[in-house]
Amino acid sequence: MGCREDFQVAKDACLNRDHACVEVCRAQRSECHDATGIDVALRACDDTLETSRQSCRNSTDPDTPARDQCIDQAQVVAFQCRDNAREQAHPGLEQCRANFRDCARACPAAGPGEVVDAGQCRRDAKTAFGDCRDGCKEDFQIAKDTCQNRDHDCVEACRADRYACNQPIYQQSDAAKAQCNSARDSAIATCQQLYAAGTPERDQCVDNAQVDAFRCRDQANEDARPGLQSCRADFQACAESCPPS
Repeated sequence: MGCREDFQVAKDACLNRDHACVEVCRAQRSECHDATGIDVALRACDDTLETSRQSCRNSTDPDTPARDQCIDQAQVVAFQCRDNAREQAHPGLEQCRANFRDCARACPAAGPGEVVDAGQCRRDAKTAFGDCRDGCKEDFQIAKDTCQNRDHDCVEACRADRYACNQPIYQQSDAAKAQCNSARDSAIATCQQLYAAGTPERDQCVDNAQVDAFRCRDQANEDARPGLQSCRADFQACAESCPPS
């Protein structure tokens, strides 16, 4: 929370806006966001997904095509549920953003003069925010290793090995997902050529393209899972072999 607050203070200073005033605008934006109902709708989608998954576990044997197909179908239904929730909330969320911009622009100046390069100022603020989060993460890792009475430098070396192990798997998975998204974009472009805007036919065509892309990305995640699990197991073995702190 401290890192985010410092980031927002710096960002407001970059625009020479009174921070306390902009914070009121942010609070109003949060209330507006809640009023769209999107968070409640997304949680309902997730709850339904978990119920469906449990039903699949109860009705099928483990590690069988029947269970995989059952869970995959439940995930597709949940994806469609989340997509519909976002579409329903989109106009309200756009209005929330517009209201926030109008509110923030109306805030008084924080002081005399303006920042010479507001863009660079915001980039510097973002960099400082990232450095702050990295520092918090490092402190957390040190505390966690201390709790487990493991030598921090040793466990950090294990983490570096895990990172190196994960990277090619993530790169391959990201490339596969990029192909999924490219195929989706191409399919959506075809939908737009074939059907008029605002028609049920176009909406259904676009929805089908999005579902196909979701299934494609889900398969990429499943393909990556064994390799990531192996990297995780190697890390656990490495960390457990580290000497006491």
